[in-house]
Amino acid sequence: MAYSVLILDDDADFNSLLTDIFEQADYIVTSLEDPLEAVEVFENTDYDVVVTDHKMPEMTGAEFMKRIKRIKPQVPVIMVSGYLENDTIRELIKEGVGGVFLKPLNIFSLLERTSELIEEARKTRQSVAAREDPADDEERDPEGGTLGFPFRSFPCKSGSSVEFAERLHGLRNFKSTLSLIGEPGTQFRKIAEDILAFYDNAAEHFLYFDANSFDSEQVLSRIDGALEQGAERVTCVLLELERMSDAQKEAASKLPKGEGPFEPVDCDLRTIFCVSGDLDELFDRGAINESLYILMGTAEVRVPPLRDCPADIPILAQQIVADIAREKGLGSVPQFENAARELFRKHSWSRNYEELRATVRKVMEAAEGSVLTRAGLSAAIQSQGANPRARLESHLSDARVEILRAASVLLGAEKFKVAKFFDTEIASVEAILK
Repeated sequence: MAYSVLILDDDADFNSLLTDIFEQADYIVTSLEDPLEAVEVFENTDYDVVVTDHKMPEMTGAEFMKRIKRIKPQVPVIMVSGYLENDTIRELIKEGVGGVFLKPLNIFSLLERTSELIEEARKTRQSVAAREDPADDEERDPEGGTLGFPFRSFPCKSGSSVEFAERLHGLRNFKSTLSLIGEPGTQFRKIAEDILAFYDNAAEHFLYFDANSFDSEQVLSRIDGALEQGAERVTCVLLELERMSDAQKEAASKLPKGEGPFEPVDCDLRTIFCVSGDLDELFDRGAINESLYILMGTAEVRVPPLRDCPADIPILAQQIVADIAREKGLGSVPQFENAARELFRKHSWSRNYEELRATVRKVMEAAEGSVLTRAGLSAAIQSQGANPRARLESHLSDARVEILRAASVLLGAEKFKVAKFFDTEIASVEAILK
């Protein structure tokens, strides 16, 4: 099947070059030099991808992209230019550009990225079309369903979560850095674990660091440990980067480039940055330095807040119930009644997954039977808003999991040794780690 491409460039010679490139790659090409004409043609014609220059007299490529994204947001856009400032590139990525290429062009990279974007757009359309009615969301396959790949941090019953999962999967082979930008309470670690699950390869190793564990010696030691276990590529996930010290942030900016203390690292090394808040705001108030600001803008993905994924929330809540049931050794897993599921969808969840998890725990503590009611959920939501201890309880719960994971690594992943160390049962250790 031949794919169609709209090419917009006011430079006739370069426009001709782009046209030749895509025609030789068997694309059906529409070549235009006037942005206003291109908007009109785009509105009345179906294209698989758009390739546009940035600097043009009537409007910039960014302005052109905004116009056509309002018409058909699903069509991917590639930007080509002789020179772009880093801030401009960051803004283009934020606005949804699928690729930025500077002249002189790497033809093979351009065609490869074009093919990837078309495939991502095709899969997204299929996934959105195949989504089931929210009333049947508990029947969704938690290992990927219609996505075609495993994904657990979101059940992907809402358009926003489907698009997020598809974009993350499309960026899974990022070369150096990837930035996950979310609101407070985002479950960054689970999302990073989803990225790891994209690879069916034991040689992929992900190492997780936060403000309490990130320093150059620790990073180098754990990278060495990963290499001893057969790692061919190591990805360092820096959780809640904005909470780290200035020295840690300086080290974080050197890690992806293999500079400073990380110069001796001799392996394929990548970094995933995780921050809560808008990058521009974080930079303006000094929460991230200029080096990080530039690095993080090269490949940035925004994690949708729960309020944008209402159909996902009841399923996530039920998964949390199942986890708690395993922890407590319950013989059966309580279920939320339909009225409670509807309340899950309507609540705003201002602290995202953190608030959801704490609320479900509260419901489970007060529950007396196998049915979890709307009244119980409503009371738990109100208590979370009025009780500041909820966030502390949530953080303590996370800390318990992190401590067990660390002990498991130190003790060679032998669960019976971990259980003996903490003087508890193996079943409890397995339930918490799972």
